Order: sequence, then C-alpha cells, then structure tokens
Amino acid sequence: MNAVLQFGAGYRTYIIAAVLLLVVVVEKGLGIDVPGIEVGPDWLTHVLAALGLGTLRAGIAGALK
Repeated sequence: MNAVLQFGAGYRTYIIAAVLLLVVVVEKGLGIDVPGIEVGPDWLTHVLAALGLGTLRAGIAGALK
C-alpha cells in the first residue's frame, strides 16, 4: 500500500493541473465533449485555476527548501 502512495510523490498536483488544462483544451479547443465535465463560457477561469494550482504547488515546494 505504501508503494502506491509513493507513486508520483511531488508530482500529483502538477498532474491534476495538467489534466484540467487538457480537458479545457479538448472541450473548447477541439470541440470534443468529455463525459462528466461541463466547461461553460467561463473556460478561462478553469485555465487560470489550473495554472494557479501549479504555481501554488511550485511556490510551496520552493519555500520548503
């Protein structure tokens, strides 16, 4: 069980942010419907949230060093 938790340690937040960006690009850029995801007309908010999440994680990691 511990090995599963250690997978991607330190990169999980970046993976979540990248997936969020990918979903927005697929939904709005390519026009493909992703089941379970509803990106409305305020799609830029989702992009900024993903970028903010990645930046926040990088800032915390930098502050802990």
